[in-house]
Amino acid sequence: MHSPLRLLALLALALLPACTLLQRKPPPSALPKPHYHIDTALAAALNPAAASIEIDLSTQEMRLLNADKVAVVVTQISSGRNTSPTPTGDFKVLEKLPTKFSNRYGKFVKPETHEVVVWRAWEHRGPQPPGTQYEGYEMPHWLRLTWPGVGIHQGEFKPGELSSKGCIRTPAEPQQVIWEHSQVGTPVHILGSSASHPDAP
Repeated sequence: MHSPLRLLALLALALLPACTLLQRKPPPSALPKPHYHIDTALAAALNPAAASIEIDLSTQEMRLLNADKVAVVVTQISSGRNTSPTPTGDFKVLEKLPTKFSNRYGKFVKPETHEVVVWRAWEHRGPQPPGTQYEGYEMPHWLRLTWPGVGIHQGEFKPGELSSKGCIRTPAEPQQVIWEHSQVGTPVHILGSSASHPDAP
């Protein structure tokens, strides 16, 4: 007959593989940080009424300019893929919000626990899963350029890759400065093309 201590040891060994399976997967490695530059002296002196924004899709770069067209902020961006391209031309900021929640791109979650049931609701087929609610993805420091939904906002992306559905994604720090120095009516010029980019099928 086995002693109680021996039985406990055997039980612990038997459970070891199961415990190993329950361990969480390691978190994904952090994305490389996009490059950007903020001229703090020029930013402090910039009147939002004199500011303008220029976005070059060919170089995937955005610039906040002062009245003399001197760059106050220069930052890498990620624009739309060819299946959902960022439009070019002259625009004005139509709406400025600290945070916008997308009514087009979001997820289905359980309201009580906030557990995500469907991550990409826009690709979901069939009725909404029972007991869930829609939650739009957060887009901080939102600057709307078109009423159908194209805007500039803070968002994660891998530098050098196109990632959006048409919006212009930016790193957090430069976008906050751009947002603070923009207003409804700020002119935005989008030029160039991302058509030759490897991420533009």
